[in-house]
Amino acid sequence: MSRQGNEGEAGTVPKLNNGGKIRWINTAGFEIVMSNGKHILLDPFLSGEVDGVVCHPMDIEAIERCDYLFLSHIHIDHAADVARIQKKFPEVILFVGDLSADPLCQWQDINCARIFRVRSSEVYEMDDLKVEVFAGRHTESPRGYYRAGRKFRNPDGSLSLSDWYGNLELNNYRLTLCDGTRIMVWAGMTSPDQKNRLRGIRSDISLMHVSPKQDFREFAELVEAMGTKIVVPHHYDFTEGFFRMVPEAMKDMSEENQKVFIEDGVFQMDKYLRALGNAVREQSPSTELMMLEHHRWYDFGFALS
Repeated sequence: MSRQGNEGEAGTVPKLNNGGKIRWINTAGFEIVMSNGKHILLDPFLSGEVDGVVCHPMDIEAIERCDYLFLSHIHIDHAADVARIQKKFPEVILFVGDLSADPLCQWQDINCARIFRVRSSEVYEMDDLKVEVFAGRHTESPRGYYRAGRKFRNPDGSLSLSDWYGNLELNNYRLTLCDGTRIMVWAGMTSPDQKNRLRGIRSDISLMHVSPKQDFREFAELVEAMGTKIVVPHHYDFTEGFFRMVPEAMKDMSEENQKVFIEDGVFQMDKYLRALGNAVREQSPSTELMMLEHHRWYDFGFALS
C-alpha cells in the first residue's frame, strides 16, 4: 500500500510519513498499527458469525494490543466483541455514538469509564491521535424501520438494543494518526447529504462500506467529492454470505442491479466489484481502489511535499 512521491522542486525529495500497518479482519473490522506502536481497532467482529452467516472469524488471541477502539454503530456485526476486547485490554479507549453508549453497556458488560460518547462535528485531540466525527446513515429498507417491528425484537419480545440503536445512529470518523496519515472510516450509505457533508475531506486512505443495495455511481461521486487517495472497500464479504443464506434479501437492491448482477439466482459479487471499480476510476482517475485480503497485514506510507 506504500506510495512514494516524485521528486519535489530543485531535486528535493518529499519527506515520507513514518506510516504504519493495516489489516482487514472482516466485514467493517480493521486493525491499524500506528508508527508509535499503538493499535487501533475499528468495528471489531472477531467472532464473524451471526444468523448462520460465517465471515472470516479471527481468534481474539491474534489481537496483541488495543489502545483505541472505534464503533461506527452497534449492530452485532460491528460491535459483538467489544466486551471481550475490553476485558483483555482494560485500558482501551472506546469511541461510540452518544445515543448508543448506554444501550451498548446494557447489551454487553462494558466499563463505561473508558467510553467517549461522540456526536457529529466533534473533534477529539489525543496526544497521538486526532479524531473528527461525521454523521452518517445506515442502509435503508424499502419496507421502512419501525421500533415495534419484529426485526428489532428479541425472541422474548423485548427490544433488541443492538438492532434498533444500530439503525438509529451511525458515525463516520476521520483519524489523523501520530505521523500525519489521514484515514477516513466510512461505514454508512450514500444518502443525499453525504457527498456534500464530506466534500473536500481529503484523506490518504478511506475505508468504505460497499453494499449492492446502493448505486455504485453514487458511491463513485462520493469518492470524487471526498478527494481520497486510496479507497479500501469493505463489508461486501458479509453481504455475499448473507445473500447466499437469505436470497430474498436481494430484492432490496435496485431493479437495475438485480438484472445485471444476479445470475441463476446467485449474486455475482466479483462482477459487481469490477463495475464499482470502473465507476470509481472513471469518476475519479486519481483515486486507487485497493482490495485487501482478510487477516493479511499491509504497510502504508505517504509522501509529504
